[in-house]
This record gives sequence, structure tokens and C-alpha cells, in this order.
Amino acid sequence: YLSRPESGTPFDITSASLDTSISSRDPNPQGIAWNNDGSRFYEAGNDSQKIFQFSVSTPFDIASASLDTSISTQDSDISGIAWNDDGSRLYEVGFDSNQIYQSTLSTPFDISSASFDGYINVQDSFPVGIALNNDGSRLYELGGGGNKIYQSILSTPFNIFSASFDTSINTQDSHARGFAWNDDGSRLYESGTGSDLIYQSSLSTPFDITTASLDTTINSQEQDPNDIAWNNDGSRFYQIDIVQDEIYQFQVVTPARWEEFA
Repeated sequence: YLSRPESGTPFDITSASLDTSISSRDPNPQGIAWNNDGSRFYEAGNDSQKIFQFSVSTPFDIASASLDTSISTQDSDISGIAWNDDGSRLYEVGFDSNQIYQSTLSTPFDISSASFDGYINVQDSFPVGIALNNDGSRLYELGGGGNKIYQSILSTPFNIFSASFDTSINTQDSHARGFAWNDDGSRLYESGTGSDLIYQSSLSTPFDITTASLDTTINSQEQDPNDIAWNNDGSRFYQIDIVQDEIYQFQVVTPARWEEFA
């Protein structure tokens, strides 16, 4: 037996190779998210106007996902979802009413326990994604109208009603559709249908978009990439496609293993 070493670099899209894919639950999937330990996976569907919750028997492996439940979205044109750090709050964004919605959950990461709190207006006329930083002090909105990422400061962590607009930057793609952070805010990722690329940028100041500098790009798996996400350690990367209605899983880091060689 010989040892095959670990390969790939966490949170580096250039290390990504397609692992598997599943069909999306909705024919027009717009958003994806995970809970903290990879035991649950979420899909936001525009046509059905629902958020779907899946139980995942093998953490962060979409091939082991089975539908658990669903709830109606707050917006009839949902375009993105996000969680706070402990699953007690769920956030949605939509371009029908152009609002960001906040709900509180009595059972962490269980969407069936969500109770609607309220909403705030967005910065862009066509919002297509939302995210927060690790400690809830910053809120981000991806705007497909102005092709910008907007950064707001939250005076009360993870409470969108305390948000005040801070700054914005131009997106890398002319038709931005998805974005995500790595674990510590040192890298920002975008996807877009203008060039059908995934973009990776490095930040000199964590979670401050004004310090972002483009590193590299890779081709998306299919035309019209939509939302993107990472698992918690950067070993897997996920992409939704709205043409093939697929959710793709990429292996970024291949674990070391023992193999028998003749």
C-alpha cells in the first residue's frame, strides 16, 4: 500500500473538479445555502416561490440529500437566501418587491419554525443575492441592475433593521448572479451570466469589499450560472445552473488516502 497525499488548496476555485450533480427541486433555482455542519441543504426556487430544506446523510454531499420540507418565500421573485451564524435567523431577497426579509427561527436551521420579522429596502433595482460576514456586523447585497456589490454596516449584529449603507464596488461580470465568501473574509467569489465565469478575488482587509482584487477565474459548469456556495472548510464548492436546472458539487481538496498498487 502507498499513501496518496492530499491534493488541492481550500477555497481556491482553480483546484475545483466536478464531483457530482443533482437536479434542482425548482425549474428556476435562485439560491443555495448550507447549515453549519452540512446536515441540511437549502434551495430557493423562483417558480414555485418556495424554500426547500433537505436532510443530508453525508455532510456537505448533495448526492445524499433528501427533501425534508418547504415553506413559501416572502417575495414572489426570490433571488437569494442566507443564514446568520447559529441558524436562528433566515434572510431572503427578491426582485418583485425589491426587499430583504428577515425571519426568526425557534428551532435553529429548521425553516418550518420560521416567523417573519420584517423587511428593509434594497440598494439596487434588481437584487440577486445577499450575504453577511461572520460576526453579523456587515450585510452585502448583490445588485444585477447596477452590477454592484453593496456593503452595509449593522449596528446590531445580524439585525438587518440596524443596517446603514457603507460603500459599493462594481461586479466582475456584466450580469452578476451569485456571490459567496470564504471562511475568514479573505476571499470573495462571484458568478455571472455575462461571461459564464466564476471569479475569485483576494481582500487585503477581511470582509471589506473595497480592498478586493481579482485573482483568477474559471469557467462555470454550464451556461447561466446562478448562486454559488462553499462548505465550511473549503474542500467543496457548489454552483446552481438555471438552464440545466442542476446543482453541481465540485471537489476542491481531495483527502489523503491509502491505495494498493500492483
